[in-house]
Amino acid sequence: MSPEIIFDPYTKLYSEASTLIRSSEIRDLLSVAGRSDIISFGGGLPYIGGLPPEEFSRVLNDVVSEGFTQAFQYGETEGLETLRSRLVEVMSEEGLSAEPEHILVTTGSQQALDLIGRIFIDPGDVIVMEGPTYVGALSAFRPEGPRIVTIPLDDMGMRVDLLEEELKRGDAPAPKFVYVVPNFQNPAGVTMHKSRRDRLMELADEHDLLIIEDNPYGLLRFEGKPEETLASRGPHRVVYLGTLSKIVSPGIRVGWVMAPAPLVEKLATLKQSADLCSSNLNQMFAEAYLGQDIWKKNLESQKSIYRSRRDTMLKSLGKYFPKEARWTHPQGGLFIWATLPEYFDTAKMLPLAIEQKVAYVPGTAFYPDYTGANHMRLNFSFPPEEQVIQGIKRLGKVIRKEMELYHSLGLDHS
Repeated sequence: MSPEIIFDPYTKLYSEASTLIRSSEIRDLLSVAGRSDIISFGGGLPYIGGLPPEEFSRVLNDVVSEGFTQAFQYGETEGLETLRSRLVEVMSEEGLSAEPEHILVTTGSQQALDLIGRIFIDPGDVIVMEGPTYVGALSAFRPEGPRIVTIPLDDMGMRVDLLEEELKRGDAPAPKFVYVVPNFQNPAGVTMHKSRRDRLMELADEHDLLIIEDNPYGLLRFEGKPEETLASRGPHRVVYLGTLSKIVSPGIRVGWVMAPAPLVEKLATLKQSADLCSSNLNQMFAEAYLGQDIWKKNLESQKSIYRSRRDTMLKSLGKYFPKEARWTHPQGGLFIWATLPEYFDTAKMLPLAIEQKVAYVPGTAFYPDYTGANHMRLNFSFPPEEQVIQGIKRLGKVIRKEMELYHSLGLDHS
């Protein structure tokens, strides 16, 4: 599992910020996930096999044949206006109203997170994140040297009451922003309840807070009633992040930021220094694809597959995991968050799971202080159902064996 340690003669040249960068457990696991003998619940990979290649090929061929010169040329930093108009239509599917001039197209939403970190965070600044939180956001923000305050989650999302207590502390500086993934949160799979969304926006007004709303999974709802986005409640207080990675394809690397005009301008200026502009070819493909009803049809097909795989994983967890374990029951998205007894260390257990040809992401990856050792994130969107069953069965055996070992050593006391 561990990469080979190589002597680095350039250490003395690295910036202080670069020393705060660490390899993502997810990235390290992707090499494992690529092995045909491993059943991987690790990466947050959408299932591309359910998409019709002939439709993608037709759209791409039309783009190249009809707009060759533009497709292979530089483009505007803000992104193609035609695509930004399509993204307005995508957001309207969740009841979010927007204008194209308030949108900046990014190279995946990960670039948006990187730009946000670089624009807002000075070393020592306070930022607020959910606990657990998205590992990609941690990797984007951490190099800027913030002090990260984590607010715990439960089945109703971020504990906004605890956030309120944190904000009332007289000795604490005001946070630069609050980062949340309110829909089918990565990694926990939970969705923020309406009452908590309402209170969060009230706190934003009371304390002059900026909210970063990361919403990659909102359209991947299998059941239940959608909640209104935070951006709909207070657009002047929210920077909204979207992506086509989960609802179209991660390979086209199209994400976006919707924000008040001054912030879009500032982000665009910084993006110029990062990559000048996103790929015209990818943007033109995305615009053409979203301009046809096939994207909605294909999305419904994907959701049906994911719903079935989620149900299979939940059933398998109930059958093969010990009664001491518990897990979330997401109404959409890609992930289930499993919690084992407090004496477990899922990072130390991972090599044992790999030996049994199954992989997951340890909970420590999703906390800035590397706590959460007794948790694990399980992805249900990528493996087929028969692998979900077999993988959870293997993982259950590993967990039970570890429980027996802890019990024999008298260490199974929380």
